[in-house]
Amino acid sequence: MVEVVEEDLMKYLDECYMMDRDQSLAQVQSILARAAGAPLPWSLKSEDGLTCLHLAAMNESTPPEELGNIVSALLASGAPPTALDDEGDTALKAVMSLAEDADRNGDNEGGEDAEALKLMHVASMRALVQCQAQPVGQAEVNSILSWLRRHVPEVAHPPVLKDLEARAGKTLVGRAWSSEELLGYLEKKAYDERAGVDAGEIRRLIEGGAQPDHKQNGVTALLLVVLNPYSSLPHLQEVFKMMLQAAPGAAAQRDGFKLSPLQWASDYVNIAQQHGLSRPNPAVLLALLPSMVELLPDDVDGGASCLKVAPDGQCFASAPPGAPSLRFFEGERVLCRLCAPGGQMEWEEGCVTGLWYKERIWPSGCFGAYEVSLDIGLKVFALVDNDRIVKREAQVVKSPFKIAAPPVLPASGGGSGGYPQAKAQAAPVAGGKRFQKRQRPDGSWEMLDTVSGKTRPAPDSDSD
Repeated sequence: MVEVVEEDLMKYLDECYMMDRDQSLAQVQSILARAAGAPLPWSLKSEDGLTCLHLAAMNESTPPEELGNIVSALLASGAPPTALDDEGDTALKAVMSLAEDADRNGDNEGGEDAEALKLMHVASMRALVQCQAQPVGQAEVNSILSWLRRHVPEVAHPPVLKDLEARAGKTLVGRAWSSEELLGYLEKKAYDERAGVDAGEIRRLIEGGAQPDHKQNGVTALLLVVLNPYSSLPHLQEVFKMMLQAAPGAAAQRDGFKLSPLQWASDYVNIAQQHGLSRPNPAVLLALLPSMVELLPDDVDGGASCLKVAPDGQCFASAPPGAPSLRFFEGERVLCRLCAPGGQMEWEEGCVTGLWYKERIWPSGCFGAYEVSLDIGLKVFALVDNDRIVKREAQVVKSPFKIAAPPVLPASGGGSGGYPQAKAQAAPVAGGKRFQKRQRPDGSWEMLDTVSGKTRPAPDSDSD
């Protein structure tokens, strides 16, 4: 008997779905009443692989209130919300996919009809969320709120948030919604307003619980900041500090291209071109790498490394105004951390060939620590003077295994501008190293520049 009832229910719901007809709550209740309280098997699927619950919830002709009541009636009669269709989706996922597919295909854009259609989707979704048999954990909350922000009219946001809070708690929902708002703000700034991020607004959202490692389509909030070529250096310095303190692991997360935030930041010239800008903005690199070196805990590897020098990169002959003192002199042997092919990190030996490295496109007052000529034939720069990316050669025991080919390093962007007190690099003396360490008569040590003949004090020989 109950099998026949389910067959009749399936036939009715399938006809309404296929013919794009309104469903009737009275008709559904009449069919269910014939089971006289006995549980239905809920095992049938339509020719399209949909269960009765899927057919009812995905109907796009029934008014929202009536539709929600029908879905609730099926759930109250025992229809399992965790049942999967032939695509492997629950009814909840299938309903959300309707709006996603419509927006992706450009259907139903704008107008009252489009809004009414999405309110039908909301009615089905709310009925499913209110059912205690429907799982509503962190994953479901994140998925629903992402769908809500991107595809649902704002008028429907409050009731959905209230339903989720009743099932998952205000704290979880509040943090997840703040994270969605952060993504929405960053997308709007970069792609709609074509404007830089505001540190004050991001602080407000993070204090409200927004997580910088929150993702949409594999892209975190941190990466969205990196991909915005309009932001200023002061705002980025503050933003990256807040984000890395709140979620340090975001620096190590890679996107669908298997690239880290730092790899994108070092490719700021390409990012500017993607936005149609003629002048690149290096602020992202100049703010992100120092923040990572300063703030990331030892167990989080965001790929901090030395980068390939730009064709216009040069070094200062003397310390620029306000420059901090550096640990190494020209001619000293160091180890530089590099990103080798395949993404693994390697340490390579080299010689410091310049101090206070700068590229033309960098803002005034911005410069790196060292330019280094590596033994493997590459010339790189260390943006910051820190053991995380550049060390004295004796500090690291070099692995006996050499990488098969020189690392393919991202080069920071170039541009135009002046170099106050900049110098060209002299070539080493033929047949020997340009910089040579020697002992003075008094027992102290000095570094001799064999090209210029200049000397400067150097650490004693045993400290190398």
